[in-house]
Amino acid sequence: MFKISFLTVLTWLCFSVFTSSSFAVEIDNSSLKAEYLNNDLIRDLDVGIRINLDSTRFAGMYREDQLDNYNYDSQLRRARLTFKLPLGENWSSKLQVAINESDDTYETKDLYLRYRGFDFAEIRIGQSKEPFGLENITSSANTLFTERALSTFSLGRSKGINLSDSNKKYSWSVGVYNVEKSGKVKADGDKAYTARYTLSPVNDKKNYNHFGMAYSTRDLQGAEYEIKTNGGVDSAINFLDTRNIATNTIVKKGVEAAWGRGALSLQGEFQHLKINALDTDQSAEYQGYYTQLSYFLTDDHRPYKKGRFANVKPTSSMGAWELNLRKGTLQTVRIGALNKNNSIDITTTVLGLNYYLNKRMKLMLNTSKTNAKGILEDSQHSSGKALTLRVQIRL
Repeated sequence: MFKISFLTVLTWLCFSVFTSSSFAVEIDNSSLKAEYLNNDLIRDLDVGIRINLDSTRFAGMYREDQLDNYNYDSQLRRARLTFKLPLGENWSSKLQVAINESDDTYETKDLYLRYRGFDFAEIRIGQSKEPFGLENITSSANTLFTERALSTFSLGRSKGINLSDSNKKYSWSVGVYNVEKSGKVKADGDKAYTARYTLSPVNDKKNYNHFGMAYSTRDLQGAEYEIKTNGGVDSAINFLDTRNIATNTIVKKGVEAAWGRGALSLQGEFQHLKINALDTDQSAEYQGYYTQLSYFLTDDHRPYKKGRFANVKPTSSMGAWELNLRKGTLQTVRIGALNKNNSIDITTTVLGLNYYLNKRMKLMLNTSKTNAKGILEDSQHSSGKALTLRVQIRL
């Protein structure tokens, strides 16, 4: 059950506002700021709030006790507060904070300065998302399903410097980042170099083609590294958790494609991970891939802009309905002699239904099933199933 806290109250207050029949007029933020705020700096401040409220039931390998009957869990999956502030003609800044309701702590997601004074590229300095993968670079607010397909391979956010440019036909991004301790990396390393390039030869309002590739090399300097996954069910346990490998370098490669024609869109990615261990007998290679389909039952489409997907804005006051289907796989390509118990082959199928009440509120229903082959830590089951309902609110 949910704790009664400020975030919970805020969630249901927002829900009540958005579902109220009297809420029919957009709030004019600029007039409010002009009326109540006289300071130029404060007046230009853009504040955003995003809340994801999840309720999930799951069974089988998703459960710690591995039983077939269902566990139920509800959680505040995301609570994020974003501040964007222009700092002159070419400078701007962003701060995004994720609030953890369970222990009243917070985590800094984005914290950077951006300079747009050069013609060839914009420069971002600070902590931001590394440019790797279409699903990863697309905001979690705009993905088709409650969890990303290849989260096991994601790079997340890192401190560093990034150069990028984009227009209607292409995008590119390259950065140098610090390798720091995280859920997968057990100690600080040295530097990471990450780059992504995308091409969109067809790109108008409802029709697009997308092709992309990404590469990242990371110097861990002997820090331990592990692969783990909850199979796309955040409330579940990490039913796969490989041994920690003392690692010299990690190399990640990815290719991506997407196609959209009106209500119908297709998307897929392939990613490869190579772990170069200090002891070569522990080196390993893994790969992951997925394909997914989206179809709107209403006169709507999935908007694509500059190498990523954007927020759906329903064309009708009745909202937009979307059906989704995804199949994804995570498997071992090669493992060293000392890593033989880490061979895996995991396939997850997800069927989803999304309802967009307006551009600020979204309801998501996902049903998923995972089948696994190989040795999974503390697992007697080779399958699991789950049902997740999400309420997403953006202000």
